[in-house]
Amino acid sequence: MYKSAYDKRQYKFIELPNGLKVLLVQDIHTNKSACSITVKAGHFNDDCDCHGISHLLEHMLFLGNHAFPVANAFSEFLASHNGSINASTGTEFTSYFYDVNSNTNAEDIGLKHLSAMILKPKFDEKFIEKELKVIDAEFLLKQKDDLRRLYQVHKETCNPAHPFSKFSVGNLESFSAFSNSELKEKIQRLHQTYYQPHNTALCLISKHEIGTSELLIQKHFGQWDATTPISGTKHPSLYLPENLGIQIDIKPIQRAQRMILTFPLPAQDKHFRSKPLSVLSHILGDEGDGGLLSFYKQKNWATTLSAGGGIEGSSFKDFNINLQLTNEGIKNQDNIISALFAFIQLIKEEGVSNWRIQEICLLNQLMWDFTDQAKPIDEVQELSVAMFEYPEEYVLCGDYILDKPSPALTIQMLEYFTPENLRLKVITPDVTTSLIAKWYNTPYDVKKLKLEIEIYKSQYYSNFKLPDVNKFIQPPSKHNDVNHNYHLPQEIVSEAGLHIWYGQDDKFKQPKGHCYLTFDCPIVNQGIEIVAAKRLWISLLNERLNQKYYQANMAGIHFHLYPHQGGFSIQTSGFSKPQLEFCSTLLTEIIVDDNFESRFQQVKNKQLNGLSNTLLNKPINRMFSRLAVLMQQQNYPPEQLALNINNLELSDVKMTKEKLLSRFHLEGLIYGDWTYSDTVKVVKDIKDFRNKYQTTDKITRGVADIRTLATQVHQVDCEHPDAAVVLYFQAPDSTIKTNVLTILTEQLLATPFFHELRTTQQLGYLVGTGFVPYNNHPGISFYIQSPHKTVSQLIEAINTFLVAMLEGIKEYENIWKMIKNGVIKQLMQKDTNLNMKSQHLWMAIGNGNLTFNHNEKMVEAIVKLEFTDLKHYLVDMVSRQNFGEFLLYSGDLNDHPTFIKAANISNIQRFKSETIYL
Repeated sequence: MYKSAYDKRQYKFIELPNGLKVLLVQDIHTNKSACSITVKAGHFNDDCDCHGISHLLEHMLFLGNHAFPVANAFSEFLASHNGSINASTGTEFTSYFYDVNSNTNAEDIGLKHLSAMILKPKFDEKFIEKELKVIDAEFLLKQKDDLRRLYQVHKETCNPAHPFSKFSVGNLESFSAFSNSELKEKIQRLHQTYYQPHNTALCLISKHEIGTSELLIQKHFGQWDATTPISGTKHPSLYLPENLGIQIDIKPIQRAQRMILTFPLPAQDKHFRSKPLSVLSHILGDEGDGGLLSFYKQKNWATTLSAGGGIEGSSFKDFNINLQLTNEGIKNQDNIISALFAFIQLIKEEGVSNWRIQEICLLNQLMWDFTDQAKPIDEVQELSVAMFEYPEEYVLCGDYILDKPSPALTIQMLEYFTPENLRLKVITPDVTTSLIAKWYNTPYDVKKLKLEIEIYKSQYYSNFKLPDVNKFIQPPSKHNDVNHNYHLPQEIVSEAGLHIWYGQDDKFKQPKGHCYLTFDCPIVNQGIEIVAAKRLWISLLNERLNQKYYQANMAGIHFHLYPHQGGFSIQTSGFSKPQLEFCSTLLTEIIVDDNFESRFQQVKNKQLNGLSNTLLNKPINRMFSRLAVLMQQQNYPPEQLALNINNLELSDVKMTKEKLLSRFHLEGLIYGDWTYSDTVKVVKDIKDFRNKYQTTDKITRGVADIRTLATQVHQVDCEHPDAAVVLYFQAPDSTIKTNVLTILTEQLLATPFFHELRTTQQLGYLVGTGFVPYNNHPGISFYIQSPHKTVSQLIEAINTFLVAMLEGIKEYENIWKMIKNGVIKQLMQKDTNLNMKSQHLWMAIGNGNLTFNHNEKMVEAIVKLEFTDLKHYLVDMVSRQNFGEFLLYSGDLNDHPTFIKAANISNIQRFKSETIYL
């Protein structure tokens, strides 16, 4: 099995006598063990008369088996051992994946649960009816999701004999033709047919020796007997002739003007070592001068372009070119398509030079060798699927390897890029439609394409050129020796208005690093007009820089400019070799006198569309966003920001830029694979830049103090019909002790809250709790979104639960130590990659934790806590003693819940102006 030269983990691929394929990974540095089991069966295998049955099977496996008959026993075991589990039913695969504390006993019991869940399910009929409601709630949750709505139109405009056309999720209607006993029979038949060892792959990541892991797998899966052979299914073509050369007009819910050009291709599995579509994506998606997107922007036809996505499976592959159109673009659809075919003709005529493929090969190698390691639970799921997609020796490198470059094969793929093979989707609110897609009620229309491509193609040909050599791509430098004086950041510049920290990575030892520069500008306290103009300026700046330095981003040297409560920030990340010089360059770029005139309206409209679309998010998301607005002094609702941005002129943006830069506090961190001497020049550049402007102190990020107020009640208007509630408690203070008590209380309540209100009472699909701090002040949230309950019922359910927990709190004393240990393990978990570590260090500096030992202090506080401390905390919270309370809801609140005292917030601006901020 091929692995990166920089990968120090141990691997072993085995196949048990029963046919189960197993990949064992030893990672001595992992915080958790993780396991994923993938079955080669998904919704393509649904019964033709019962769509969604594979999804129901996935759900039912969690609800008891012959070894562990109690529903959700596996989830509860994992939750008590700092772990979690999830599952995913795809088109051709279904995966179950979890993580758990990395000790042998927890791993052993976890695998015992997994094997019992997969091998010996009970499929108890009493849970089928409940789980149908859960699946229906999941379906209803996505009713306003444009991606899901587009996906259904795609299904209805392909070959109805292909399993892709099936309704994969299922709902009460799709299951209504069958009794619970009939559904049980269908589930059992699916399970018996496909859940067999020779049709399954398992991946386990553990810190323990490979031999120990192998014995555990043999112990729990070695006796799994294969029952019957599985015959391969040959699917018909995904598209019929009438499904090609068509335009599909779709009316979205969100404000969108998109064009998706889809070219169906043959399956690409056998080309994984040549990756012709990756080469085409690289060329077609280039955002530099001479490329497609640059041309579309010049014409004011499109603002973004992505190339290469699209559905794929074992027998099909779509190649998508996705465009965000302007109003002018909507009027020039034929010209946009003609320009695309002119660019394709240029590729065909110039050919694909070997150096282009070698450039992509080097980029892939760099990504493989120096990728940020994923969480184990995510990695095992990807690897368990990869075991079906690639031969054994290529499982680890299959997504990256490009050792059989083929310019001819790449050009051959372009033969499918023709008008006759095009499926054009036009997504805009103004289209005329005559059809309604089932399940999601998406208005759409289908018509034959009538394109006179050749007439226009020649006039655009001269506008294009293929991308130049990427000068930012450099072989990685040798890792620097570590000076342990800087393994934690040290302040190397401390002046009025300027503080710079430097640290050297001593763990991950990659040729990478991160630079952060944050500008605190007192002008932001003058109100929403400045904040709106700041946001638009940052967007204009990003627009220009993204095009100018597109190749830097492609070469793994990333940058990000973003607004925040106190001002704005610049962040660079990626390969260290040219990055510090690049960071200095970006400092000079922000003061360039660019009039932005040619892109102003484009970027402004893009901002307005984005803000408008946030109003269409599902209720829970909308309410948490609104809660942040209400709790944070310099945060504003999207509708107010949109109103202010809409009124802005270019002169306003220029004036705001000058004000922001006239007086600011600058703080920065340089952390990664750099020696102290490497930083000297960039530090000098930063100091020279800073000295040109007036100084100021850091901006205070105010948090609303609601602890002595009545319960604050606020309605959030949502397009989605579900009722939803968020109940938020602001803790009495922000001491370390209160922070850890808030975390422990949330951990104690999370599992019983989910089990009681989602599993038992079936209130909705989205049910949960959360630890929600605002600018270091802790709080707890409880949330429910329900398609069939009222707001009052949801509020009553939460309050009833809290009272019941308080009354029965003694029974939880026996798991108190386990909860403490679980939180301690979370706090002491080591960062799994350089990106996580850099972010944590930067957050610590921003929060004033300049000794970088906040988690250690929290652990010390947890160790000292007694169960009575938690009980007193819960008593005070439930009785609202010294706690602030926010109730946000979406829907009708006809019968107002009973509060000791309550205040309705109808005017956000008035609330913020009258609130005292901590």
